[in-house]
Amino acid sequence: MLFNSFHYVVFFVIVIALNQSLRRWPGAQKLMLLAASYYFYGQWNWLYLLLILFSTATDYAIGLGLVKVRRPRQLLIISLIVNLGVLFFFKYVNWAIGNWNAVDSMLGAGLTISPLDLLLPVGISFYTFQSMSYTIDVYRGDSPPRRNFLDYSLFIAFFPQLVAGPIVRDGEFFRELDRDRQIDFATVRQALVLIALGYVKKVAIADNLAAIVEPVFDATTAQGFWDTLLAIYAFAMQIYCDFSGYTDIAIGCALLLGFRFPKNFNYPYVAESIQDFWRRWHMTLSRWLRDYLYISLGGNRKGPSRTRVNLMLTMLLGGLWHGASWNFVIWGGLHGLYLACERIVHERWPGWNKDTRTRRLLRVFITFHLVCFAWIFFRAHDLAGVGRILGSLGQFNVADFNADRHLTLCVVLGGLLWAQFLGNDGEIKRRISESQGPLFIGTLTAAMLAMIWFTPNASVPFIYFQF
Repeated sequence: MLFNSFHYVVFFVIVIALNQSLRRWPGAQKLMLLAASYYFYGQWNWLYLLLILFSTATDYAIGLGLVKVRRPRQLLIISLIVNLGVLFFFKYVNWAIGNWNAVDSMLGAGLTISPLDLLLPVGISFYTFQSMSYTIDVYRGDSPPRRNFLDYSLFIAFFPQLVAGPIVRDGEFFRELDRDRQIDFATVRQALVLIALGYVKKVAIADNLAAIVEPVFDATTAQGFWDTLLAIYAFAMQIYCDFSGYTDIAIGCALLLGFRFPKNFNYPYVAESIQDFWRRWHMTLSRWLRDYLYISLGGNRKGPSRTRVNLMLTMLLGGLWHGASWNFVIWGGLHGLYLACERIVHERWPGWNKDTRTRRLLRVFITFHLVCFAWIFFRAHDLAGVGRILGSLGQFNVADFNADRHLTLCVVLGGLLWAQFLGNDGEIKRRISESQGPLFIGTLTAAMLAMIWFTPNASVPFIYFQF
């Protein structure tokens, strides 16, 4: 069930009505939300509900056992093996088989393996990481085990953020679950603004940018320089509007059900460094990788060289988390390399961080283009596709610039980038949601009209559903 479908709108209106009518009976309210979440997920494939139930039951039992057994580390290892094992089987086993077969073909050993007929469960990476964070937090003593199985099941399966985040920590979710989740008009206004702007980002902007991106990245032959360059910029904006649009809708829907979730995006394309970019992009994944992987590897506690190695390993695994492809590994590796090189630059040339307007803009310009270069590996289907894109960028010809088409795209993409600077102070959404007059009504009306006028005929799935 897609957020940008009529089916979801009807489903969510019914859930809101039931949620409000069951406020006096918290147990029944939780049970209804869990049933709704399972129904929501089951619309993709009912069979894969068994995976969520298996992961839920396993980590619920392990969480209780971690505070009772004498050797909790062994239980934690079981949790990690089970969760990562399920994730590997469904997401990476065919990739591993493909790599094995490629090596076997080169060696001529005749030991090829047939790939398995598997359908990747939607959102498996998200709910697996969420479940793993719970057992790690309980093991570390950062969180108590949740003894109510219904509560824990809802934590894993809560539908607004089930398939594409944000990745919510157990403490954050249970704090919201346990409080009085009464909805006031201020909360409704805030939620409606988030949902409206989220839909505009997705259906009016991201889905239209796809028409610029797909002809270039999906082509089997090299395209012109200007088409390729603008497609790279367009994809940077498409994936931002698509993913941040999803999380805006998810956070807004959760708000209407009484849950406040952490922010997941904070205008990433005005970042002045790659480190700053990851503080602004997919923020809940960034802190997950920091808290459960980077710090576990030693963080920055073992000297500059080890810190750079830890950054590289963290980003390589973060890239692989996104998908079973060498493209994603290279994408993560590039960001790891960027982060490592940044530390060297900061250590040797501290004046680079001087707070002047010119240097800030230069840092934003360089960071944005480093991110866009890495996006090529993220979007291309394979390394051959990357080669075609890079080859197209080498065919620079001023005469190929089409003023009617390319100049329009430059203006549109430049306007989207400028909107990042305008929104960077974080005040626009707050002012709109706090307004009870023309600004609030006008924003919702403009969003509705934008969706009516600019929504493509075909519904496009959210990009991060594949992860």
